[in-house]
Amino acid sequence: MKKYIGRYLLILGAITLFFSGIGAGLFWYYSNELPPLSELQRYDMKVGSEVYDRNDTLIHVFAVENRKLTNLHELPEYLIKGLIAVEDRKFRDHWGMDMVRFAKAILIDIQRRNFAQGASTITQQVARNMFLSLDKTIPRKIKEAMLAVRIEKHFSKDEILELYLNKSPFGPGIYGIEYASSKYFNKQAKDLSIPEAALLIGMPQLPSAYYPFRHPQRAIRRRNIVLGCMLDEQVISPEEYNLALTDTLKLYHPKSNRGAADYFLEYIRKDLERTYGTNKLFTGGLKIYTTLDIDLQTYADSILNKHLVEFETKNNYEVKYQDFPADTTDILTKYVQGAVFAIEPETGFVRVMIGGRNFNHSKLNRVVQSRRQPGSAFKPIVYSTALVSGYTPATVIRDDKISFIQSDTLFYNPHNYSLKNYGYLRMREALKFSRNIYAIKMLYDVTPRRVAQFARRFGLTTPMPPVYSMAIGTNVVYPAELISAYTTFPNGGERVTPVYIRRVEDADGKVLHEYHTERIRVIDEKVAYQMASMMQSVVNEGTGRGIRWRGYRWNAAGKTGTTDDFRDAWFVGYNKKLVCGIWVGFDDFSVLGRSKSGAVAALPPWPYIMKKAIELDAPKDSQGLPIIDGSRYQFIRPDGLVDVEISKETGLLPKSNYEETLTEIFIDGTQPTPLSDSLAYNFYPTIYRVNDKDSLVYDLGGRPYVWPDSAQFIMRKINFNKTDSLEIYPVINIWKDVDSLDYFLDGKPFRAPDFTKTLSIIADSSGHFLRYDFEPSIYRENDVDSVFYYLNSQRHFWPDSIIWRRKHVPSHIDLRGAQIIKDRRYVTRPDSALWWQWQPDSLAVPDSLDTREDALDKLFKELF
Repeated sequence: MKKYIGRYLLILGAITLFFSGIGAGLFWYYSNELPPLSELQRYDMKVGSEVYDRNDTLIHVFAVENRKLTNLHELPEYLIKGLIAVEDRKFRDHWGMDMVRFAKAILIDIQRRNFAQGASTITQQVARNMFLSLDKTIPRKIKEAMLAVRIEKHFSKDEILELYLNKSPFGPGIYGIEYASSKYFNKQAKDLSIPEAALLIGMPQLPSAYYPFRHPQRAIRRRNIVLGCMLDEQVISPEEYNLALTDTLKLYHPKSNRGAADYFLEYIRKDLERTYGTNKLFTGGLKIYTTLDIDLQTYADSILNKHLVEFETKNNYEVKYQDFPADTTDILTKYVQGAVFAIEPETGFVRVMIGGRNFNHSKLNRVVQSRRQPGSAFKPIVYSTALVSGYTPATVIRDDKISFIQSDTLFYNPHNYSLKNYGYLRMREALKFSRNIYAIKMLYDVTPRRVAQFARRFGLTTPMPPVYSMAIGTNVVYPAELISAYTTFPNGGERVTPVYIRRVEDADGKVLHEYHTERIRVIDEKVAYQMASMMQSVVNEGTGRGIRWRGYRWNAAGKTGTTDDFRDAWFVGYNKKLVCGIWVGFDDFSVLGRSKSGAVAALPPWPYIMKKAIELDAPKDSQGLPIIDGSRYQFIRPDGLVDVEISKETGLLPKSNYEETLTEIFIDGTQPTPLSDSLAYNFYPTIYRVNDKDSLVYDLGGRPYVWPDSAQFIMRKINFNKTDSLEIYPVINIWKDVDSLDYFLDGKPFRAPDFTKTLSIIADSSGHFLRYDFEPSIYRENDVDSVFYYLNSQRHFWPDSIIWRRKHVPSHIDLRGAQIIKDRRYVTRPDSALWWQWQPDSLAVPDSLDTREDALDKLFKELF
C-alpha cells in the first residue's frame, strides 16, 4: 500500500512540477508584454474635459472615455461593501487572485469547452480595464493574473477599489461610478440610495446588456440579484432589502436636449484643440466654462424646428425634415434650414448658437460657415452711414422709379418689395416699411464705397464690392457677423466681438485662460440711439410688428430681411440685454416661395425665444413665476438729442396748425430751422450732380434727367384746369430755348441774370395768372461756400447741396441784403450774383422778384 501511495505522490509531484514549469515558463514569456512597473505607478486616469454653460451646469465632456473621478472615502459604506459582496467577497484577504474561484472556473471552462467563466477578482478587473483587452483567451488570463499580483504589491486595497470605481464601464460610453450616477440619477455618487447603488454595482459585468435606458427590466433583475448578495453578506438589513426591492426605477431624463448644443460644442472644440492640443482636451481633465445658456439654447432649437416643420407643411415642399430619421448621419439636407444666433451686447457672450436643424444630418454650421445675402437686414448699416453723413430721421427723399445706365446699357433697375412707389418719404418711414428706392438713393448720395467702409467697421469681413445694390443687401455676409454688428445699436455705438468661452481651468483648478469682452467704437452714441429708435418703429408699426401679436410686449427693435427671389429670410431683433438673429433658407439657394419674406419665414420664432430669455434672467416669486422689470430692456438715451415737432408730410417745421405733426428725435444742431421750411424739403442727393459714368438717367416726378451733360426737360402746355396754384408745370431751359428774358421791376427793365438757369411756369388757381420761380445755379455749381438770404425779414443759410421741391417754395423771395461768402469772406460777384446793370456802390435792390404779368405775357404766348 505504501508502495502505491509513494508512486502516486511521485506522479502527482511530477505532474505538479510539470505544470508549474509550464506556468513559470508562460509567466516568464508573457511578463515581457506587461507594462513596466514605472508605468503602473504613474498610471493616470484619462479624464475628459468638462464643458459648463453660463450657469455652470455641466453640458458636455470632451473625452475618449466619459468619466468623472470620485474619492472612495466620500462614497456610502453600503456601496463599497455591496461591490465587494457581488464581485469579490475575499477581496480584503487575497493577494490579487482567488485561487479557489479560479480553479473552479477553469474546471467549468474545460467541461463546457469555452472560456465563459471569469472568476476574476476586483484586482484582476482593474488590471484588465487599465491595460488589457476584453478577449477571453488564456494569454489574456495569464497577463491579467500577473498584473493583478503587481497591482496588489504596489497599491492598497482602498486604492484598488477607487481605481475600479473610476475605471469600470457603466454603460455605453460611460466610465466611472461618478459619471454614471450623474447620467442615470442626476446626483453625486455619495448621494446614491441603496437600490440606485445596487443598480450601478451590477452593471460592469455586462454594461450594454444592463443599460437601463434601453433594457430597464434586465437592469432591475440584475439590481435585485445584487441586493440579494448584499443581504447575504449583511451589508443591508432585511427591512432595507425589502424596501429596495419595491423601489421603482426612476431614471433621470434631462429636460434639455444636450444635442441642441452640438453646433456650439463643435465650434469651441476646434478652437480649444488649436490652443491646447487634442490630447490635453480629451484626456487632460480641463474645465471649460462657456457663455452658452443651455436652457435657452434647447428652447430655441425646439421653437425653430417647430416653426420650420409648420412652415414646410404649409408650403408643401417636396423634401421635408421629417422625411429623414433624426439619427441619420451626414446627409445632403435638401429640406429648408434655419439658424439662430443670440449674443449679449454688453458682454459679447454668445447665449445661443444653432447652426442647423440637426447636427447628425449636417455638420455645416450655418451661423459661422455659410455666406448668405442679408437683404434688407443690411439696411441699418446703410442708414447708420447716412446719419453719420448728415442725414436725420426726418430727411425726405422721393420714392419713385430710378434706373442706372452705363454706356447706354441699363445695368440696374431696382424696385420696392411691393413693386409700388410711395412718393416723398421720411427716413424713419422708409426704414419702417423697408422701402428699397429710398435706401438706394441714399446710398448713391453717401456713396457705396463709404457704406462698404462702414460695413467693415461693423465687423463684416466678407468682400463688399461698392455697388448700388448693396443698399438692399446683395453682398454676402456670415450670419454671426451680421447679427453681432447689431450689438452696436443697443450698446451706445460700440460693437462687441462674440465671446464663446469665459475661462478655461486645468484639472487642479488653475485658470489657464480667461476671455474678456472687446468693445469697438463704430458710430456715435447719439446716432446709435437714433437707429435703435427707428428700428423700434419697425417692430411696433412696420415689417417686424409680428412680434407684438405673437406675445412679445417689452422693448424691442429690429429689422427684417428678404433677398431677391426669396432665397434668404432674416429677422434680427434686440433689446438692451440681448441681440437675437434668425436666418431661414435652403443650402442650395433654392427659392423659399413667393411672399416668403423675413417677416413670414424667419420672424415667428423670435418673440418666443426672446420672451424665454427674459423669463430665464428674471428673479422668481414664491410660486416660481418670473418677476420681470421691463425697464431693464430699455435703451439708454444719451445727452445731445432733442425732440422736435415736425410736419408728418415734409419732415420739417409745420407751416400751420392744420398740418399733421409728429415728434422726431434729432441730434442737437441738425433739427429743422425756418430755412428748411422752404429750401431744404426733399433735397436730391448731392452726388446726382457728379457722375463718372457715361450717363445716368433717373426719373424725378415724371421728368427724365440726364447727368452730367445738361438738364433736359420735357415740354408740355399749361393745363389751366389744374386747381392747385402751386402745381409745377414744364420747366424751360433758358440757355437753350430762350435767347433772352426781359422783365420789369418797379417800372425798370432788367435782363434775366446769368446765373438764372431755369424758369418754371406756374398757373395760379384762377387759371390765368402766371409767374415764374428761378433756381440760382450759383448755389449748386459755382465755387461758393455758402449764401445767406432773407425770408420774411429773417436771414437764412442756403446750403450749396440743396435742390428744393418747388411746391413748397414761397412765391416771393426777398433778396435784400443778400451776401455771398467765399473762403469765409464776404465778397461781391458782379458776374453772377450782382446783375450787370447794377453797381456795387448803388444797389437798387428790388422789393421782390414778383413779375409783371404784362411783361411776361408776350413771352408766354410765344412759347405756348
